[in-house]
Amino acid sequence: MACCPQCRLPTGMHGAFGKPQGTAARVHIGQVIMSTHTKLQNKEHVTEALRRAKLKFSGYQKIHISKKWGFTKFNTDEFENMVAEKRLIPDGCGVKYIPNRGPWTNSGPWTHE
Repeated sequence: MACCPQCRLPTGMHGAFGKPQGTAARVHIGQVIMSTHTKLQNKEHVTEALRRAKLKFSGYQKIHISKKWGFTKFNTDEFENMVAEKRLIPDGCGVKYIPNRGPWTNSGPWTHE
């Protein structure tokens, strides 16, 4: 039997075993799926983009607007005060925290700059 494109051969369960059909991820309840940061003036655009993106996922997703500054662990209201007091030093996309405790050579009113 010749196999030409016009021949309709019964293939049965074609691609039934052993071939990936898509990708999937295990997601737990409360796990962050997507994260972004932007300027405050673009907040509405990002919220709308995430709202449209969550329709592509099955289940129920929530859009949460964080009070943190960027991807750091510090709140927005205290971040600028801590930078002004030199408690935080910018380091790439994050910051380094300089604690009040530690050797006297690193902190206190007796340091010379």
